[in-house]
Amino acid sequence: MSTIQDWILTVGDAWWVHLVVLALCAIDAFFPTVPSESVIVALSSLWSSSGTPAIWLVALAAWAGAFAGDNIAYAIGAKVGWERFGFLRRGRGLAAVKAAESGLDRRALLLLMTARYIPFGRTAVNLTAGAVHYPWQKFWRRALAATAVWALYSCAIGAVAGSWFENNHLLAITVAVVLAVVIALGVERLVALLNRILDRHHERRAAAAVAEQEAALDRIAAEIDEAEAAGDHERSAHLRHRRRQQEIVARAFPRPPTDRARSDAPS
Repeated sequence: MSTIQDWILTVGDAWWVHLVVLALCAIDAFFPTVPSESVIVALSSLWSSSGTPAIWLVALAAWAGAFAGDNIAYAIGAKVGWERFGFLRRGRGLAAVKAAESGLDRRALLLLMTARYIPFGRTAVNLTAGAVHYPWQKFWRRALAATAVWALYSCAIGAVAGSWFENNHLLAITVAVVLAVVIALGVERLVALLNRILDRHHERRAAAAVAEQEAALDRIAAEIDEAEAAGDHERSAHLRHRRRQQEIVARAFPRPPTDRARSDAPS
């Protein structure tokens, strides 16, 4: 961290520092070890305690770089997939990919908003979105909103922490970076909890839809039996046609996994 602090104090008032922010935020989309958020937070803290660099330019550069990086990562995912990235084939990286694969269908905007606060989350979501051919027209609009929120959030943390230590630039930067890490850890826990709650809600709705379709099929089967017993072949044929339509609809609602199946699945 001391390296970032010293570098920020040295180049914080340079005209080209905003270009560095833009580049770091773009590269961070597919190389998550790049400390883009720490640099944004530190520069925003320096602005709050010294007046330079211009925080609105920092925010704009962060937004533009993050948006460009997300789209580059999407294009890489569409071209080569996510499997070629070793850090996404194991541990937290693989977990982030699995979450992205299921989340893009259910809540893409929320996923893009929150993934960047989870380790490897941003990279996993962007690469996976391209790999599964999630519509780019939808992706770029959601990415535009998600990157704007992230840029403003990062600048706000730095500005608030910097205002607490206006007379000590180094301490202001240190506190800002530490605060950003602590908040990111808290947000990661909250996002994981929110995803679990939403997943359970989705499973309950899917189960209810399946039960409703099965009940409808049972009712039609009973009506078919009654029609055939009464010798009403025309009505029986009509009901059989209705049953085929209901079966097509029922296949659109795959049965959610049971607790046993979920527990037997590899973690």
